Amino acid sequence: MAAGHELEAGLSEEQWLFRQGDLVLGPLSGQQLVEKLYTGELTGDTLVAPPGVRDFQRLDGMEGFRVHVARAAAKMRVDAEMRLVNERKRRKRTLLGSGLGVVTLVLVGLAVWAGRQFAVHGPGDGEDEYADISVEMPTITLAQAPSEDEDLIAYPTQGAPGRTPDKAPGSSPAKPAAVASAAAAAPPKKPRPGSVSTEPDGLDMGISFDQGAINKVVATNQRTLFRCFKEEAERRPGFAAKVPIEFVIGNDGRVNKLWVDHPQLKDGALHKCLLGELQRWPFKPYKGSLASVGLSFTVGKKG
Repeated sequence: MAAGHELEAGLSEEQWLFRQGDLVLGPLSGQQLVEKLYTGELTGDTLVAPPGVRDFQRLDGMEGFRVHVARAAAKMRVDAEMRLVNERKRRKRTLLGSGLGVVTLVLVGLAVWAGRQFAVHGPGDGEDEYADISVEMPTITLAQAPSEDEDLIAYPTQGAPGRTPDKAPGSSPAKPAAVASAAAAAPPKKPRPGSVSTEPDGLDMGISFDQGAINKVVATNQRTLFRCFKEEAERRPGFAAKVPIEFVIGNDGRVNKLWVDHPQLKDGALHKCLLGELQRWPFKPYKGSLASVGLSFTVGKKG
């Protein structure tokens, strides 16, 4: 029994009937009536009477119950206000949670959009920033030694079949006669499954790199090189040219050589920038002959 709910002794044990609509219920002790007041089951306008008495009276009109009717009504108001406060808090939490959910969805959507824009347009301000720079489809071949009339830096000798070492200043490049003779004397082989042959007669050239995977990396990352050409164009006002480049992917998946096939751009800031970007490209390691990738960029509007 809660403190303050006790009924005076004369009414506490006395039995009472009470009305609920057309029903007469009970009997209950006076103390039980009081407890029902505090739980809200009965109110001050509930009609009660002792058993055998036809005249029912309102609880709030009876001296012994009046104080408990007032206290119970006050308690009901406080409880109703608390329920209202709690309901408002619950709604606020729900709205806040919904708002955070919407914000999260918007941020995720923006991230997806930004990722697509980056994949399509590359870093920076997109097409507007690099409007005067374009690139042709890449070509992927076996890494070959440059011909005698090509004014290019020699390829590295490590792991590159058919490559000649760097020539000394003033000397003529050694011709790979022994290599050519050995290749001519070698019996033809059937291509291995998954290998790529660049010879018309289908000879197995020992290629084990995945051209599709290389193409995918190039397509995804080629616009990262636009920054280098843009910076070069800013260093050379009015510069407009077609600039072919070629790079070799080592067996470790890292670009280890780069040629810029333009008489003014063979080395220097552009070469350094391009090589730095290329060495970040995530090619997969592979075995066998080295892969060479050719790209041709057009900078500015010629003519």
